[in-house]
Amino acid sequence: MSGKNLGFGDKLANITPDTEEPARIPDARIDEVGERHGFVAREPIQKLTRRKPSEPSANLNIRPPITTFNRFLIFCEQNRMSYPEALKELMDRAGV
Repeated sequence: MSGKNLGFGDKLANITPDTEEPARIPDARIDEVGERHGFVAREPIQKLTRRKPSEPSANLNIRPPITTFNRFLIFCEQNRMSYPEALKELMDRAGV
């Protein structure tokens, strides 16, 4: 060993790292012990949503004639679809 002699002798050379994996304690168990001792969890509360995740969206602005718009709106209402769902359905039917 080189460098200064700090008075540890060979004690540092004899230190070996632990080979055992540290015990995995479930987070719920850690939270339970913390609450028992008066600690309060500070993790942000996750907001729940009813919507399922979807792919990114883009804007589509069109100005169809009123008759076409009315037909599209009636199609959406009769099939209980949003505009994007109805557009996808019509494109699927057209094979686009």
